[in-house]
Amino acid sequence: MFQWNWKEFLINPDLVADVQQLQAMLENTQVSEAEDRWVWLPDSSREFSVKAARLLIRANVDISDRYIMDWCNWIPAKVNIHLWRTELGKIPTKVTLKNRNVLLDDPVCPLCGSEEETVDHLFIGCHVASVVWNGISVWCKIPNIFAFTVRDLLGIFKELTVSDRKKEAVQGIIMIACWNIWRARNNFVFANKPVKIDKIISEVKALGHFWFSNRSKYKDIEWGDWCSFVNM
Repeated sequence: MFQWNWKEFLINPDLVADVQQLQAMLENTQVSEAEDRWVWLPDSSREFSVKAARLLIRANVDISDRYIMDWCNWIPAKVNIHLWRTELGKIPTKVTLKNRNVLLDDPVCPLCGSEEETVDHLFIGCHVASVVWNGISVWCKIPNIFAFTVRDLLGIFKELTVSDRKKEAVQGIIMIACWNIWRARNNFVFANKPVKIDKIISEVKALGHFWFSNRSKYKDIEWGDWCSFVNM
């Protein structure tokens, strides 16, 4: 029980209301001699942890339609990260910069000049990208690479009826090709270097063989076999 000892008589109506509210709050409060401590109510142990906080944050988040990119182990992390950011639409294409209120003279694709430079256009709809994918399809001896989005492009290797070795190779080759298209685009925009499609494909072959023969579990691939894509 709380015994109140007032120095003055309460006559202010607002003060009286506050006191009544305070009394109602303290009515069911039990005071003990135990030491005060903090408790984390969302967890049964009453102890705070980062895991418990993460579970609380994610409790009402719908992740049923979340896309998880398949990383390729035999290509460098910088290429994987580039494709991850590309799929999220985070690389600075002209349309992305425009959406971030960056002033641009023209958001048109610098490689073909036919449409606005979005992620899907640059890596799929652009004439340069289309010719690159056609050349890679012929080189890898797979059906013509056709996709509507970057997400579709990154999943093409799963649909191939080929060996696991060839699937793994094609997955990395597509990622390297996207990375080289982006590099060629930047060299053209910032250094005024002309875009040569045969050079893009040659760099994909060279880098692909170097990384595949040194970083993958298949280290017996020769340059000649890689260029003709046999024994895959």
